[in-house]
Order: sequence, then structure tokens, then C-alpha cells
Amino acid sequence: MHLDTEDSQRLLEELGRFSRERIAHLAARPHQPIDGRQLALLTREALDMGILPPSTAESGFGLWEHCDTAPAMAFNTGALRHIAGASPGVAFTWHRLALARWVAVQLGQPLGADDLTGLQLVPTGHYGLARGSLARWLRGGALETADQAMLADWLDRHTHTTTLHAPEDWKQLLWPVWAGEHVAWQRVDRSTLNVRAEKAQHGFDELAGFSVILAGAGTAIAMAPETSRTLFAHMLKLDMLGLLAIGAGALDHGQALARAYAAIRRQGGSAIAAHPAVQHMLSDIEIARHRIDMALAALAQPVDSLDTGAVAAARANIAPALCHATNQVMQVHGGIGYIRDAGPEKLVRDQNMLKLASGGTRDLHAFLAGWTGASA
Repeated sequence: MHLDTEDSQRLLEELGRFSRERIAHLAARPHQPIDGRQLALLTREALDMGILPPSTAESGFGLWEHCDTAPAMAFNTGALRHIAGASPGVAFTWHRLALARWVAVQLGQPLGADDLTGLQLVPTGHYGLARGSLARWLRGGALETADQAMLADWLDRHTHTTTLHAPEDWKQLLWPVWAGEHVAWQRVDRSTLNVRAEKAQHGFDELAGFSVILAGAGTAIAMAPETSRTLFAHMLKLDMLGLLAIGAGALDHGQALARAYAAIRRQGGSAIAAHPAVQHMLSDIEIARHRIDMALAALAQPVDSLDTGAVAAARANIAPALCHATNQVMQVHGGIGYIRDAGPEKLVRDQNMLKLASGGTRDLHAFLAGWTGASA
């Protein structure tokens, strides 16, 4: 099945309506975030509508089902952007659920609808992106002993805790482990993990935070080393693209809030939109939106064609700009922007969570140093 540009636009329009009418309605009061029951109902609706792929046995046009053409990739990022415009937390949840399904398909792991909603993807190790070691492995060639030790430690699920942001009722994890000379994957039940609930996290109020560590032996899914390398590279690219698209959607919503507030809030007898300082803030927001628009358009390529370093560089470049622009949304609102019920405060926290997920800016710089050969 192939998704052309016309099909993509029609599906995105329908998804936009669903996001506005169902998700945004529930997310309208930021100090009362979407709870677990509401998120489960929305996820079931997304499955019924085909926004999320229903299983590994069926094929449609759900998130990350198709990554082999430019229109399909533009649809995936456009869909996440629409959803994030209503709720970045919901978009993050569905992004990781759909990406877990995509990895499961590549691994030949069967999933039904109930399995899909309970399966959480952990795309990376317990900290950052393993400095430059992961990048050097992805580039191919023999690894130095120090790189192998770094990757083994990075993906050690028995010794180090892994942080997870997910709905309360998750049942399984799909995560990478180091198999001596390449990355392998494990699908593990919650019952085989030591799970500790964490205190309230910085953002994504719709989700719960957990620290998990593998208690049992765990069995890796067998695969050839080169297949492993390709799979991990593709997964990493899709995850980084998804995080950028969600950040773009969060900023879309923030820009709408800032413009609306600047138009109605008056100071000194005129709307604050006429004040140079506010105009500068609104311009910062527009510049960041333009940057993310150009980046997502340039990266709308078949996943096989995307350069991993280019995607990582785009994320390292743009994620901080998205955070700055979203902070400007809060500044346009003045003191009221810091109140949880106003909206901008939550967007800032969610944007920060997106910047840190799967490696923050410093981790991306270290990864790129390894990718380009700039680090030993």
C-alpha cells in the first residue's frame, strides 16, 4: 500500500478534526491534564480510526506504518504535529506506541491490538547516546575495545535503571541490548522487571514516570549484525523525527496562544502586540516555526535515504530553538504565563521533555562528533 500526497492531505485533514474535537477538548485545562482513563479511551479511538496501526497482522495508514516514500514520511510527521498541537503528551505516547509496533514488525514479533497498547518502546540506553561509540558502530567497521565497553554499559539493563515515561497500565517493554558486537532487542514482560514509580516529572503530565531494571535473565531476539545495525539506525531516525514533529506541534499551539493574547491584552491604551518588545518575541516564535518547517520538509524522505547524522544535526540545531520560542510564548503572556491554567507553562515543560528525550543537545553533539570522526 502506498500513500500519495493527495491521500496524505485528506488523512491529515481528518486527523486535524479529530485532534481539535477530541484531544484538544480534553486538554483544554492544563492544570487538569488528561488522565489515564481518558488517555486509554483516546488511544482506543485512535486504533479504531486507524491513526494507530491495529496490529502487526493488518496494514493501513497508521503512524509509522509506511516509511518508504516521501509522502508517507511527510504524513507521519504531519500527523504527529497535528496531535501535538492538541496535546504533546498524547502525541509522544502514540509516537512511541506506533514506533514500537514498527520495530516489532521488523523483528517479526506478532502483536494484537491489546499487545500494541501495552507495549512501550525504550529506544536508547540508560543515559544519552553512548557518546561517540553508538555513532561509530552505526557507521560500520570494527569497534575499539573502549567502544564495545561503552555500548555494553549503555545497554546494560541489569545494572542500570532505565527511565520510562508511559501510561500507568503498560505491560511490556521493547528495548535494545548489547549482544557482544551488535545491538539486539528484547521484549520483556513487566513481571520480569523491578519497577519503581517516580515522583512527578518535569513535563508530560498525561503520563507517569518509572525507573525500571531487568530482574530476570531476558532473551534477545536473534538477528544478523548488519540487519541489527540497519534496524537501529532507522529506528533512531524515526524517533528523532517524531520528537521534532511533536515539538513543532507544541509550538504551533503556543504561537496561536501568544498571538491571541497579544491581540486582546492592552497596556498603555493599545494592544501589547503593538509594543516593540512583544513584536520581537512574536518574531522569535515565527522564526523558529519557519526553521522547523524547512527542516521537516527537507527530512521528508524515505527512511532508507535519510542520513542519520543529518537527522541528529537537525535535532541538535532546532530543539533548543523550539524551547526558546516556546519560552517566548510564555513571556508574551507576562506573569500570567507562569500560571498552570494559562497554557504556556505546560508547553514549556513539555518542550523541555522533548529536547531531553533520547539524548539531549550535549549528547547529540557527542554523537555527531563520533559520526563525523571528530572524536577518537
